[in-house]
Amino acid sequence: MSKKSVFAYGGPVFTWGSKAFDLMLVSIWWILGSLPIVTIGASAAAIYDAVSRSVVEDRESVTERFWATWKNSLKIGSLHGLSSFLLSALFLLNFGISSKLFHGHVQWLLCALYLVLFLAIMAVCCFLFPLISRYRMLFGWYIKPAVFCTFHYPLQSIAGTVLLLAGYYAVYRFPLTILLVPGVFTWFLNSLIEKKIQSF
Repeated sequence: MSKKSVFAYGGPVFTWGSKAFDLMLVSIWWILGSLPIVTIGASAAAIYDAVSRSVVEDRESVTERFWATWKNSLKIGSLHGLSSFLLSALFLLNFGISSKLFHGHVQWLLCALYLVLFLAIMAVCCFLFPLISRYRMLFGWYIKPAVFCTFHYPLQSIAGTVLLLAGYYAVYRFPLTILLVPGVFTWFLNSLIEKKIQSF
């Protein structure tokens, strides 16, 4: 491959540069869509759909896809996002309380329990919001397939959870990475679970 073709329109440099720009752009839209906090679930659904259809499949504008899905997922996504956040915060709070109030085997047992429950919520969310981005159902109907996928595809669930926690850590240590981490995480998540959620 010649140097000219490498840098030409449609070449690998242009293609991957364009994808990197789209991942950064969709990360910014995710930040803006999550600013009210309660809408973070709608943004989670929107970024998955935008990355899947616009970055991976290159079918349409990432901006148009993100905000269209955000609007369509606003009610259901926000309710699930708020519920997931409250449950996660509750389990982490109980983890902290147990580590302070109890000792010995009881402390280890309770801390392990709340940590596992927290990680389970993270794993379920890796499937929950992609499902919300694709399907229109009643509120409670999203939970069953999300939980099913979490336990039926353990490798994908574990990998998605590890990626999610790694993304949180990266943003915590280097705050400016928030301009890219949401899009990159979603891109990797798409490669892990897209074929699985298409079966529904």
